[in-house]
Amino acid sequence: MNKTAPIILQLILLIVFAGTVQSVSAQKTDDFVIQEYMRYSREKKFNSWSVGVGYGPMIMYTDITSYTLFPNERWNMAPMVRVTKYLNPAFAFEFQLLGGNMYGSNVGYYFEGDLIDYTISHVGVINQMLNTPGPRKDKWNFYYKIGFGATAFRSKLYHSSNDSLVMVRDFSGDTTDLRYVVLGYDIYDPDKKTARERALLIPVGVGVQYRINRSFDIGLEMTMRFSLFDKFDNILAGATNDSYWYTNLNISYKIGKKDKRHKRWTYRGYDFNIFGVKKKDPLKDEVAALEDSIKSYEAGRPVKTDSVYIIHNLKKIYGTHFIYSVYFTTGGEKVDREDLDYIAEAAIQLMKNKEWKADLIGFSDDTGPADKNMELSRKRCEVVKDIFVHDLGISADRLNIIPKGETELLSPTDKLSPRGINMVNRRVDIVIRKK
Repeated sequence: MNKTAPIILQLILLIVFAGTVQSVSAQKTDDFVIQEYMRYSREKKFNSWSVGVGYGPMIMYTDITSYTLFPNERWNMAPMVRVTKYLNPAFAFEFQLLGGNMYGSNVGYYFEGDLIDYTISHVGVINQMLNTPGPRKDKWNFYYKIGFGATAFRSKLYHSSNDSLVMVRDFSGDTTDLRYVVLGYDIYDPDKKTARERALLIPVGVGVQYRINRSFDIGLEMTMRFSLFDKFDNILAGATNDSYWYTNLNISYKIGKKDKRHKRWTYRGYDFNIFGVKKKDPLKDEVAALEDSIKSYEAGRPVKTDSVYIIHNLKKIYGTHFIYSVYFTTGGEKVDREDLDYIAEAAIQLMKNKEWKADLIGFSDDTGPADKNMELSRKRCEVVKDIFVHDLGISADRLNIIPKGETELLSPTDKLSPRGINMVNRRVDIVIRKK
């Protein structure tokens, strides 16, 4: 028996399933109005638990099976029960329990047994991950699942010719060996049950659900359940591990208040990601940053007409044209990036003329105590001096600090705007002296 067949079958089913999803998702979904109670958000309350039961065929793929895809003699049916918890419209966790009979035959032998299968799976709703997230036509959900679990089973190996149990001596030739080829039974007394054998399991599958009403859904699910061991049929010499394909028709009951929707039948907004978290809007952040920059500039710089008037006035006061003013925010000591250009211009003049020096004359407005304002004006001068010395390479002995605090305020109210009046005295004047 080619044990790659179930894998090929699974791929075929996935292709057909994907085509169905694409076909349904391509249909119009705007033939009804999405009400607000249908839209998902984390602030709203929705039902999230459901329980379900199902029934369908369980097809074994082991070393002792004569068919490639479907059984040619005996079909074994298995019931299942599951509990599902939805975290958001797109993702859920599910506990599933199923049990059924096993059977397989090949030339000379056949095996019979039963198993109990319990798994925990991650469920992902495919249509909640499309460009138009939500149930298709408010009725259909398509999902995949992958999980981990275990199978507890018992099985016996028989001769096809006379239905007698196979013994170890039938293979070894040792007539004194009285052991039977059984699992989950006493090897010397095959009618006596012992602890079930266990095998780890990985289920992988797809499914579709149809919403009947607020309480009930029906669905069809197909899963390949890959065992990590090779012993369901009591033959341990196979090339690959055993597996089985389980398909079931199921019905589920959605637990919760009847006036609330279940999460799996809600619509995720375009501004939410698949985890139900609101997406970060980069444009909004850029706008906010720009607004902050504008506010900072407005608070820290006089308008152009104010700058022209202040510089013109200072040239008269100091009697020189080589004046550069650096402005500060209220109580601030940090130099604005734009003011660095003025400091650099002054530094160029000092570099070109080695004998020239500069006075750094600091001021503050009259907000607060006079002694603190004097200290603030001195600190502002120190900040500007530090830039000259450490960043621009001007010798410290060519720079003279003159703090003046709130004395000699320059506030021509008839010429300045309100912002200019507030800004004009929070500054350091760089006055270059030629001698």
